[in-house]
Amino acid sequence: MVLCRRNIITMFSGGQTDLLADIDGNGSIQINDLVLLQKYVLGTIKEFPQTTTAVTTMATTTSVPVVTTTVTTPNGDSYMKKMAADIHIHEESSSTEKKAGVDYGTIEKKTYFSKDAQREKNLNILLPPGYDSSQKYPVIYVFHGIFGSEDSMLDESMKIQTMLGNLVASGEAEKMIIVFPQMFTTKENIFPAFTNESSRAYDAIREDLENSIMPFMKENYPIKEGRENTAVTGFSMGGREALYVGVTRPDLYGYVGGVCPAPGIFPTVDGNMTHEGCISPSEFCFGSAPSPYVLMITCTRFDGTVGDAPDSYHDTLTQNGVEHIWHQLTDGDHGSISVRAHMYNFLRYVFKAK
Repeated sequence: MVLCRRNIITMFSGGQTDLLADIDGNGSIQINDLVLLQKYVLGTIKEFPQTTTAVTTMATTTSVPVVTTTVTTPNGDSYMKKMAADIHIHEESSSTEKKAGVDYGTIEKKTYFSKDAQREKNLNILLPPGYDSSQKYPVIYVFHGIFGSEDSMLDESMKIQTMLGNLVASGEAEKMIIVFPQMFTTKENIFPAFTNESSRAYDAIREDLENSIMPFMKENYPIKEGRENTAVTGFSMGGREALYVGVTRPDLYGYVGGVCPAPGIFPTVDGNMTHEGCISPSEFCFGSAPSPYVLMITCTRFDGTVGDAPDSYHDTLTQNGVEHIWHQLTDGDHGSISVRAHMYNFLRYVFKAK
């Protein structure tokens, strides 16, 4: 039971899972495994489902191309169209391998005072290869999943630090600072859960960024300011919040992404809860405000964790006439495979539009 609960938390926050907790034998750790364990402990079932391993032989194996689309706009050939034409299904294997002689930057854990939470909070800061305090750098804010922390997206399975070092060394990415905040922001004595009260604490990362984290970064690090030098992305609940933050604050963020974004930006109901929502679908656009240089959603076609939430965001952006990149994997999982695919493409194209 402990192993299964821990793996479900890890699955939502980001990172690898231990298949020893796969009770129903379907190849993934999901809520159903926890339900089976609960029923066994309570005595309502006497044994677990019996599973068999099937071997399927294929005569030939072919890769299925990634599904990417952009919404046609009156702006002609945009930067997003250029990026969409160069999207890779998954990251290049060489980008995730540590190499001799390559500088992979350094990570600093810092504490700042959150005005919105009225307490000290932690964040991790990845300084780029060849960091020089006399130079200024653009900044990406990367959000973790529900139940996660500032450490979750630095899990070794994500490979973000390794990819940045390799892409900078190959000249494919700009030198940048990456900030990994602890998202949960509230004055109340509550804990992360599948409740609207908890969701509001995650939504408050928008204000925490503006009121405390950005001023902290400006005071302590040589950062470039302006939307052309500021990006936000994240995974699962962090993907939801990155899209919410990026769409509602287009004056601050010029590059916006989300990996397997969780439901709840709009009012909706899923297997975990009834979401009150942050905005209506009609507000999921930019109106007269400037659109981001990049707006990208990455997901896997069969995601048993967030369901069709990524599709709902994609469909709403399409209906609202908002140009964006839809990067859908035909394989992968709700986790590091999708994160690596997203970050590889995102890192190569942020901060280059202007």
